[in-house]
Amino acid sequence: MPSRPDAASPVRDRIRAEIRRQRAARPTEQQLADDRLRDTRVLALVSELLGDQGRDAIVACYLSRSGEPGTADLVAALADTHRVLVPKLTTYDRGRPRREPDWTWFEGPDHLVEGVLGIPDPVGPGLGSRVLGEAKIVIAAALCAGGDGSRMGTGGGWFDRALVHRRAGVPVIALLNDDEIRTVPQEPHDQPVDWLVTPTRTIRTSVARAAD
Repeated sequence: MPSRPDAASPVRDRIRAEIRRQRAARPTEQQLADDRLRDTRVLALVSELLGDQGRDAIVACYLSRSGEPGTADLVAALADTHRVLVPKLTTYDRGRPRREPDWTWFEGPDHLVEGVLGIPDPVGPGLGSRVLGEAKIVIAAALCAGGDGSRMGTGGGWFDRALVHRRAGVPVIALLNDDEIRTVPQEPHDQPVDWLVTPTRTIRTSVARAAD
């Protein structure tokens, strides 16, 4: 049962502040090493989940900003074998990403520019929020997530609004560091995740198991 927003928000704010401090303190060398280990696990999981669908399968993946589990190499590797959707945030609302999600095709690192809040932004035309319904897997950003499927983002709610457009049963993978696995109180708009991937662990959440 989701927690009431007025009860959950202070706890979530404290967790967000803690994890942001942890990420800011993590040495660059450690971040890069963790990214490599995590990428290997994600690619193996994607291959397992998609089976023989191969190049016909569409994967959606966030574009990481500084401090987040990195996806630059991951998105490029995915694009070698799949069509990849990435978030498009170039339409602003008072200097921040617009609330309505948008996606476009990943065309390579040369087709990215620095966007709002330091998030890489693709230069291709937006395809709208509903295109996420074509994806077979969604790789989502998160500050932390739990084995129960609970997920907490940075607070803007972009991915929660985006995930309502995915097809029923499509798995959502959250990328985390090892110290960011924790159950978090949920609010009514929060969307659960099916898999957690860290540099050392690949975890199927109880939400995903319950759907079997």
